[in-house]
Amino acid sequence: FFVDHHLAMSGLGYFAEDIVDRANFPETAVGVPSYADESQEIIGSTDETYVPEAVKKFIIDFHKAFRNKDLTSILALYEGAWNELSEKWYKNSSWPKVEVIAPFVNNDALFLVLYKEMYYRHVYSLNSGTLVTLEDRVESFQNYFNLFAYLIKTPPENIDISLPNQWIWDMIDEFIWQYNDYAKFRAKLANMRFQATKDPEVEKNIEFVAKQKDIWSSVYVIVTLNALVTKSDIKHLLDTEKRDGPSSAPSSSGAFFIKMLGYYSLIGLLRVHTLLGDYHTAIKCIDSIDFTKRVQLFSKVVACHITLFYYTGFVFMMLRRYADAVKFFTQLLTYINRIKNIHTRSYQYDDIIKKNEQVYHLLAMTLALCPQRCAVDEVMLTTLKERLNEKIVRLEQGDLDAFSEMFKYACPKFVSFATHFSDDRTNVAEALETQRGLFLREVQQQLVLPTIHSYLSLYSTISVSKLASFMEQDSHQVPEKQFRTYLLMLKHKTCQLTWTGGKPSEGERACISDIAFYIDKNMVYVQNHANNNLRNRSHTQYFVDQIRYLRPCLDTLSGATATR
Repeated sequence: FFVDHHLAMSGLGYFAEDIVDRANFPETAVGVPSYADESQEIIGSTDETYVPEAVKKFIIDFHKAFRNKDLTSILALYEGAWNELSEKWYKNSSWPKVEVIAPFVNNDALFLVLYKEMYYRHVYSLNSGTLVTLEDRVESFQNYFNLFAYLIKTPPENIDISLPNQWIWDMIDEFIWQYNDYAKFRAKLANMRFQATKDPEVEKNIEFVAKQKDIWSSVYVIVTLNALVTKSDIKHLLDTEKRDGPSSAPSSSGAFFIKMLGYYSLIGLLRVHTLLGDYHTAIKCIDSIDFTKRVQLFSKVVACHITLFYYTGFVFMMLRRYADAVKFFTQLLTYINRIKNIHTRSYQYDDIIKKNEQVYHLLAMTLALCPQRCAVDEVMLTTLKERLNEKIVRLEQGDLDAFSEMFKYACPKFVSFATHFSDDRTNVAEALETQRGLFLREVQQQLVLPTIHSYLSLYSTISVSKLASFMEQDSHQVPEKQFRTYLLMLKHKTCQLTWTGGKPSEGERACISDIAFYIDKNMVYVQNHANNNLRNRSHTQYFVDQIRYLRPCLDTLSGATATR
C-alpha cells in the first residue's frame, strides 16, 4: 500500500511528498473554557447595553489572554468560546458594541479595534448577510482602515500584538470577503437604478455610494495588501530561505505577527487579482512561496491552505496551463480528504465540503480539456467518475452547456464594480459572464481537437488530404486548408508552459499530448508516446510485482539464516 501511495503522489509534480504531517498539521484549539450559565434563561434582550455575565467574563478573559500574549488561551477563546457564546446568546443578533464592552477592558484601544473586527465579521454572518446595513459596511471598512494604517505606519518592534495564525489569516480573509460583498452590493444598487426602482432608501444608498468611491475600492484593497507585504519584507525573507535554508525566528512577537500578516497578504493578493480577472498578475503574487518545502507556513491554517491551492489551480486553468492545474487540484483534493474528518465539528466544515465539490468540478473540466499525460491517481479518477459521471460524459461529448454550468458552480465570485450608476450596461453578473465567456470561447476552440487527436493516434504517416477527409462539420467535409489550421491549433494548444518547481509564474514549454507530429508538405508524421509509456509501465509493473512476490521468500530465508 505504501509503495503504491508513494508512486501515486510522486506523479503529482514538484510537491512535498506528504503535505500533511506533524510539522504541517493545522493548529487546533485545546482546553476551550466553558462559559455556560445554567442559572440564567436565554432570552433575546432588546437592550443593546445588556451583557450576560458569561459574555462579560469571556471578554475579560479574552483581554487578559491578549495582553499576556498567551497564544494557547487566545486560540481556545477565539475558535471555541467565541463560537459557543455566539450560538447561545447572539444567534440572531449582534454582539455588544465596542462602547458597551470598553469599560470591561479598561478602554484598551488596540484590543477594541480587534474586537470590532470580530464584531462585524459576526454581523456579516447573521442570516447569510441579509441583515448587513450600509452603515455596517462603512463602519467595518473604517475599522480595517484604522487597523491596517496603524500596522503599516508603526515599526514592528513597537507593535504589541501576538495572535494565533488562524486569527491573522481570518483577518485578511474577511477583509477580502467584505470587499467582494460590497462590490456585489454596489452592483445591485446600480441594477436597481437601471430598473427604475423608486425606493427612497435605495436612492439614498446610491447617492452615498456614488460619492464615496474610495470605500472598499479595488485600488485601496490592492494597495493595502501590497503595503502589508512590503512592511513585512516577506518576499525577501522567503527568497532568502529558498537560497540559504530556514532563517531564525523573528526577534519579537510584533515582528512575527507582521511576518505572518505579510505572508497571508501574498495569498490575499492572489485571490484579489483572480477575482478581478488579472490572472498573470495573480500567479506572480505567489512566486516567493516555495511549494517544494516540507514544512509550509500555509499548512498551519486549513482555510489558508485550501484558498492557496484552489486559486492557484483556477489561475492555471484560466491561463491554459492544464497540466499544472491538475497537479494543484489533485493535491488539494488529497489534502481535504485527509483532514475533513478531523473538522466535522468545526464552523468551517461546510465551507471545506463545498470547496471540495467545487474542486472536483474544476478537475473534471480540466481533464476534459487536457486528457493526455496528466498524472492522476486511479483512486481519485474513480471517485471523480462516481461523483460526476453524468457531467463527465457531457464534457467528453463537447457539451458547452455542461462546461458553462460547471464553471458557474465552481468558479470564484468575480468582482464587478459599477462605477457609473447611469451606465445601462451594468449588471450584477457582468464579471461572471465576462470570465465565463472567455473560458467557453477557449473550450469551443478545442472541441474539434480530440477527434483529430484520435485519428492521429492511429497512424504513423498519413497525408493531410486523407486526414481531412475523415473530418466533418455540420454534415460537410472540412476543406483541407481549414484542416491545416486545425492541425496547427492542436500543435499550439498542446504546447503549454509547465511548472518545474521554481516560481509558479515560470516554467518550461512542453508538449502535454501523448503524440507528437510534424507536417512536411502534404504529409503528417506522427510519433505516439503512449505506446512507449505503456511498454515502460508494463516493465515497471512486472518488476514491482516480482519484488512483492519474492519478499516473503527473502524474509523466510533471512529468518532461517539467523537461526543457524
